[in-house]
Amino acid sequence: MKVYRYLILALLCALSVSCSKDNTLDNEEPQTVLSDIAGTWFQYAYLCSDGYFVDISDTGDCAYYEFAYPNIFTQYTVNESGEKEIIKQGEWVYNAETKIAHITVPKGWNLDIAFDFGVLNDSYIATMKIKGRTQNSSSTIKARLLR
Repeated sequence: MKVYRYLILALLCALSVSCSKDNTLDNEEPQTVLSDIAGTWFQYAYLCSDGYFVDISDTGDCAYYEFAYPNIFTQYTVNESGEKEIIKQGEWVYNAETKIAHITVPKGWNLDIAFDFGVLNDSYIATMKIKGRTQNSSSTIKARLLR
């Protein structure tokens, strides 16, 4: 009988410890996570050298980042005639755990794009940290998912 009481007491202690609440996360906003980045991302701002984002959504100088299935990546702009002007094409692979897309370009100018997701006016947005193989091919932009 003593063993039975001891076992119940041990189970109650274990249960009270396992049900304790962690208050460290109460004040944090829930993080938006996308497991799939497929679709077209429209660039609406870029990080300037002074450390703030410049809104370019109404300038016509915006780039599009298209992640198409099965794994085709296209970076392009749209000219005054409405035609795509392709900047880069390649294949993409996305790791949802690290939130990084790796783009392999045939000429070797590969890109790594780190995503920091959010939601704005019922649309998915992301800050995209683009790391190219040179300083000129690296940048940080804000983009909206058009799908």
